[in-house]
Amino acid sequence: MRSKTIVLFSVFAAAALIATEPVLFPLLKSTVSLGKQPGGFYLLPTNQLLRPWGEQTLIKGRPVDVAMDSRKHLLAVLNWRGVLLVDAASGAEVGEVRSRATSYIGIAFRPGDREVWASETSANGPDNILILKLSETGAVEDIERIKLDGHAVPCGIAFSADGNTAYVALSLKDSVAVIDAKEKQVKRLIPVGTAPFGVAAARQSRRVFVSNRGGRHAEAHDSVAPSSGQAIVSDPATGSSATGTVSVINLESGKLSDVAVGLAPSVMALSPDESILAVANAHSDSISLIDTRTLASKELKIPAYPATTVGSLPDAVVFSSDGRRMYVACGGNNAIAVVERHESDWKLEGSVPAGWFPSSIALDQDGALRVVNIKGTGNTATGVTPGHFRSTAYEGSLLKIPAPLPSQIESGTREVEAANSPKFESSGGIANLASLGIEHVFFIVKENRTYDQVLGDLPQANGDPKLVMYGRDISPNHHALAEKYVLLDNFYTGGAISFDGHQWLMQAFVSDYVERAFAASPRGYAWNMADALTVSPLGMFWQSATKPLDVRIYGEFCLPAKWDAARQKAVDITESEELSWTSYWNLYKEAKWQNAVGSVSGVPALQPYMDARYPDDSVNIPDQIRAEELLRELTEFEKTGKLPNLLVITLNNDHTNGTKPGSPTPRAMVADDDLALGRIVEAVSKSRFWAKSLILAVEDDAQDGFDHVDGHRTVALAIGPMIRRAVVDSNHYNQTSLVRTITEIFGIPQRTQFLANARAMHSIFTNERDLSTYQTLTPKIVLDEMNPPLKALSGRPLWAARQSLAMNWAKPDDINQAVLNRILWWDSKGYDKPYPSSGKR
Repeated sequence: MRSKTIVLFSVFAAAALIATEPVLFPLLKSTVSLGKQPGGFYLLPTNQLLRPWGEQTLIKGRPVDVAMDSRKHLLAVLNWRGVLLVDAASGAEVGEVRSRATSYIGIAFRPGDREVWASETSANGPDNILILKLSETGAVEDIERIKLDGHAVPCGIAFSADGNTAYVALSLKDSVAVIDAKEKQVKRLIPVGTAPFGVAAARQSRRVFVSNRGGRHAEAHDSVAPSSGQAIVSDPATGSSATGTVSVINLESGKLSDVAVGLAPSVMALSPDESILAVANAHSDSISLIDTRTLASKELKIPAYPATTVGSLPDAVVFSSDGRRMYVACGGNNAIAVVERHESDWKLEGSVPAGWFPSSIALDQDGALRVVNIKGTGNTATGVTPGHFRSTAYEGSLLKIPAPLPSQIESGTREVEAANSPKFESSGGIANLASLGIEHVFFIVKENRTYDQVLGDLPQANGDPKLVMYGRDISPNHHALAEKYVLLDNFYTGGAISFDGHQWLMQAFVSDYVERAFAASPRGYAWNMADALTVSPLGMFWQSATKPLDVRIYGEFCLPAKWDAARQKAVDITESEELSWTSYWNLYKEAKWQNAVGSVSGVPALQPYMDARYPDDSVNIPDQIRAEELLRELTEFEKTGKLPNLLVITLNNDHTNGTKPGSPTPRAMVADDDLALGRIVEAVSKSRFWAKSLILAVEDDAQDGFDHVDGHRTVALAIGPMIRRAVVDSNHYNQTSLVRTITEIFGIPQRTQFLANARAMHSIFTNERDLSTYQTLTPKIVLDEMNPPLKALSGRPLWAARQSLAMNWAKPDDINQAVLNRILWWDSKGYDKPYPSSGKR
């Protein structure tokens, strides 16, 4: 998708920036839909409201970083697939250079303002420094690349005062590349800490500062967790990174020093006199202030809302020109925090509203803030066909906010707090969920469907039957369960794809590290949190429990393995060692699958909770095998009378393999998922535990299709004796609402701000217990209906099959989503039917 400026408009400049009284938000209707509201503000799928201050320019893509030239004439924005050049005065786009994919961070003007350097990477390399050579007026005259050895993952970039040397953090090399900027050659690598991220160069003292996202290197006594093949010092209980450091390189002496800072240090800034280095610590909700002379450090908290929770996610910082003020981008708060100097101390003065997930700040010649927001306003409209939304229709933004006065900061702080704590009309239902006596929650996570794709054919709710792809014949159990219990037609995902979707469901938290990675996920697509850098500092939502909670995990967080019956444990296998779908299917039919599947946790701290005999999340493994293993354990629980409190279960074949020859058709894979769900519900409903059980099933995201309400709207089911029957519930809920519901049932404290501000799903419950059981329905599609071979195809079906064969199905979503969406649409609707973004149906 071309990255360009879409529109420039004044959101709140005139009124809000001179207001002395807060302009807050109305009480939201309980059935409010996601997106733009009548008052001009936005409701986000993270339980937040959004009304950015200043002038906002919308940018197609996921912009992550910004730099300004020394004359304050030109802005360079690091977008997800290139670099965008913007006139600082007018906000107009003046140039764009496309790239395969860019990095988490890394864009800078070389002194002299005739070159822009940007970090360019991909999932597996090769990686480069992209150099834009500019005319005196800022036009791009030429493009050059410095090739980096291997898959280095370049990140932050800084220059020496004379512009002759560039310093680039290489995340996967644990080093800083020293590059001759004239010769365009890497001269040497300087070792630093783990996963270096941001770079700042002190021109007076000839020192280079590097923030190490993964902290110090592991020692023999440390607990460690993986991150792209590296060992990260980690919390033994949560698996999250446990240290953060800044490496200080003395260029004259060659001496290297390390300063301990908060967790997940990211962007840094030097004060104008270079006496202070400010470091944004995303996972500590703080900034570290380092005295550059003594290297003494102190920490200043940047709170979330409420202040007792985690999630402000400070991820960038910049000093004002006089050095008396700092601005901190708080991705979790959707705000810019203002910190001011009071003699020798620094104080947080408050915040002003930004866009959705600010990640970088530059200051213009008037001191106004230029803020990059990764997700803009949350718009998921496809931009072509009215009424069609898709979660991967990415749109970020660039804000211009005049330097706020004290009264404006006071007003802005009240607005930011209100925006992070929206108030809804009562949804009704049962307020005290703990009183229901539910002791067991089956939490089932599935893959990638929108509401309209599956349930849009139900006339009693808000669906669009024209967008249905997997209706009642294919998903009879989804339909029957939605009709038997509550039909939720106003339920949304928190994220866009599996990378953030699973993390919202398991953590009620998504790191800036993940939000920045959508271009290429260059350190790995850790949808399963098998990367310590993605894990919340609090761990998973249930780890906040203050009383014992028995948890069992089936498939979530998993890596490929197979069960070794002789050793009674799962052993690692590579993805290449996994069998074909047909092989697993035959083993299932012959009841010989038990030693061919298994899983180990990608988060080592969670291994004790795993069912190692449950299959990993390969889409080559039928969901019937997953159902078989879960029901095997349920039978064992029946014998002992002891069932875990929380069972986290993945059923992922509704993801499909596209039209890949040798795999089942997409509709057969969705039917497989549907049948597995029905079998699990039936077994639980006929078990001794049914009276005190609740089953919650939800998609991890809604990326593989269209919806007529919003790209985040998805399928969610609530099933159990205490769930209302045969009703449509249009109350506004989302993934964190579902997690909040579980925490209220078990009395788990809500420790992230997103969870604390989520609406529990009180309205779906009733005090009238109904113990009637469920009988599985069989889809009308045979589960081994196979995609035809290439030789049987021509035209568009042949193109679709070849595209599907070329995709990497071993990892969820490591594929071209735009291509897959077209394949699934045409496979369902007919290859002669126009794809919705064409403007026709």
